[in-house]
Amino acid sequence: MGSYIENGSSLVDTYRLISTMYQIGQWWQENKISVADEHLVTATCDYIIARLQFTVNKEKLPSKRALLFCVEGEEHYIGLKMLASLLEKYKWEVGNLGANLPLPYDINSIEKRRPEVVGISISQVHLLPSLKQYINEIESLTYSPTALVGGRLLQHYDLTGYGSTQTVFINEIEQFEQWLFENALRQSLVSGGKYDVIIA
Repeated sequence: MGSYIENGSSLVDTYRLISTMYQIGQWWQENKISVADEHLVTATCDYIIARLQFTVNKEKLPSKRALLFCVEGEEHYIGLKMLASLLEKYKWEVGNLGANLPLPYDINSIEKRRPEVVGISISQVHLLPSLKQYINEIESLTYSPTALVGGRLLQHYDLTGYGSTQTVFINEIEQFEQWLFENALRQSLVSGGKYDVIIA
């Protein structure tokens, strides 16, 4: 994997490999692998993402801010780390609050940091009622940040009923990069080319 990274593979190409974690989770649910096996794969993916983060150009430029977290009860954080790397590639300032953070703490952090985008990760069906509450609270803030939702559940279910017409639902890494590219292009047009537009 080290040579794969060093040979210049893109973040998205590498994250396609990491998306096999969905299959690992399925095998664990079917009792085909142990929880120890699942933890080993998760730790390996965590290491790969940490290696990749050193390849991202974090040159300080005027940027937008994003805040990422998992809903309370959600422990699957690998997706957040992948999104953080891609956001940084597009010159976003990123705060990653990680797994299992209760809504009052999320709202407090959002109000302090005032990010343009709030990324929410969810992968378990029983947490869906919480998702609706999170989105409602975020989108009712006075300065109206964009709520962006991702996670394994979007591979299997239409979650648009849990959000509003303003909520962005992302079910694969390529879709997220396309959203980032379009956002960077709009910003470049508004600022008269002040921001770089990157095509991966």
